[in-house]
Amino acid sequence: MRTTRIRRTALTLVIILLIIACFLAPYAWVVASSLKNQFTVFGDVTPLSWRAFVPVGATIENYVSLFERTNILRALLNTAIVAIGQVAFTLLLCSMAAYALTRIKFPGANIVFMLILLTFLLPIEAMMVPLYQVVSGLGLSNTLVGIMIPWIASPFGLFLLKQAFEELPTELEDAARIDGAGHVRIFFSIVLPNVKVPMVTLGLITFLFCWNSFLWPLVIVQDPARQIIQVAIAQQGSPTQLPNWGETFAGATVATVPLILLFLVLQKYFTQGMATSGIKG
Repeated sequence: MRTTRIRRTALTLVIILLIIACFLAPYAWVVASSLKNQFTVFGDVTPLSWRAFVPVGATIENYVSLFERTNILRALLNTAIVAIGQVAFTLLLCSMAAYALTRIKFPGANIVFMLILLTFLLPIEAMMVPLYQVVSGLGLSNTLVGIMIPWIASPFGLFLLKQAFEELPTELEDAARIDGAGHVRIFFSIVLPNVKVPMVTLGLITFLFCWNSFLWPLVIVQDPARQIIQVAIAQQGSPTQLPNWGETFAGATVATVPLILLFLVLQKYFTQGMATSGIKG
């Protein structure tokens, strides 16, 4: 019996380690490739060997060249400005919309909510041309505001916060109304402090989406000084030369560091928010 239990435990550990390895292998390959020269980046991959994940003869030349030759620091600053702004406006707009749909009774509230959710099914590529025409018509093309403004009204954010608002008991609001509080005071003083976990979860998801966005910033911004990090990494090479893959992997590694740090700091709220909202994956 004891031998069987040990074998099951060992098998479970092996399966867990294999799953962890499958998730970490791409990141290990990117980091290891960023520390190799141009000629060995793909040489260790075909055929695949352990050298693909371990930088033998590691060098930081790619990082030095990346920071000296490209404007990656400016791109990181632009990305941070856009991501923080998008998170702030998304949280404000989605929380106000969720409050209106859950706490203010009006005819057709469910129809409005369903129509907003239907927009979640539209692929970004299908909306690209009309979005570009609208943003350009507002004079916001080639600006950081033009990158963030189409996405601050998030149907996913509204769905997430509406679920959280519906779970709040109404007794506190009823007591506040007896004391003469209006919707604004109830929203900021009672409702928002009790949905911190879903708010942080939505903020983190929005930040990740904005930080990793590529297609829309590539379309709406043409000035290299206003590009965000993902586009700047893709455009760091000259069109007339072969890509410097070592610099590209170094840029991808640099772009990933802020996300990892942010996730480590907020992972408690993220897991709690996913569990309480019923969203898996």
